[in-house]
Amino acid sequence: MLSPEELSRYSRNILLNEVKRAGQEKLKKSVVTVIGAGGLGSPALLYLGAAGVGNIRIIDSDIVETTNLQRQIIFKHSDIGKSKSETSSENLRSLNPFINVEGIHTRLNKENAKDLLSGSDFVLEGSDNFDTKFLVNDICVSEKISFITAGVLRFEGMVMGVRPGKDACFRCVYENPPAPEHVPSCADAGVIGSMAGMIGTIQATESIQFLLSDFERNSGLFGKILQVDSKSMEFRNISTVRRKDCTVCGSLH
Repeated sequence: MLSPEELSRYSRNILLNEVKRAGQEKLKKSVVTVIGAGGLGSPALLYLGAAGVGNIRIIDSDIVETTNLQRQIIFKHSDIGKSKSETSSENLRSLNPFINVEGIHTRLNKENAKDLLSGSDFVLEGSDNFDTKFLVNDICVSEKISFITAGVLRFEGMVMGVRPGKDACFRCVYENPPAPEHVPSCADAGVIGSMAGMIGTIQATESIQFLLSDFERNSGLFGKILQVDSKSMEFRNISTVRRKDCTVCGSLH
C-alpha cells in the first residue's frame, strides 16, 4: 500500500487515467533490472526511481571516471573513482527513499546472467557493447522476460523493445555481434551527452508504460526499432519481423 507521503509524491502520476492509484501500486511492486549505469542507464534510473518503481537492480562493474560526467548524470564530481553500481544506488535512494535499490558490482556474463536477471518483471539494457546486448537478449528470451535495449553514438541513437514470443528479438534483426574493429565506441567516435539522455529517457518511459499495462492495444516500441538522428531531429520507426529460423526465439510461440 502507498503511504500518505507516497500518495503526495506520486500525485501527478496518479492523476493520469492510465495510472491511478492501482497503477502506482503496481509500479511499487515491480522489479526492474538495469544493465549498465552509464549514459543510457543514468537518466533511465533517475526517472524509474522518481516514478516510484519499487525494486530496482543495477548491474555494472565499472567505476566512475571523469569522462563519464559529460553524460552520466546520476553521478557527481565527488563520485569519481567509486563503483558505478553502488554509487548510483546510493544516489537513487537519496532521490527516493521509498524504493528498494540493489547495486550489483559485477559484469554480466554467461555464467551469472540467468541468476542476475531472474525474478525481473522487466529488463532495461543500456550497455556499451554488443556482446552484452546479445547475452541479455538470449537470456531474456529463454526466461520470457520482456526487455528494452538501446544504443547511442555521436548524434544518433536507437531503441528496440522485445516481448519474447511476440516480437522479433535482437538476433532476429542482427543475428550475431559484429567484429569489435567494425564498431566504433563512444571513446573513439564521441557522443553528445544529451543524446544519451534522450534515448535513456525513452527507455524509461517505455519501461514504465509496460509495467502499467499489457501493451495489447498500443505496443509502443515493442516489435519496432526507433532510430533517432538528433542533428536533423528525425525519428524513424521500423517494424521488426520474427524469423522462424532464429536460433533464439524461432521456437517460441
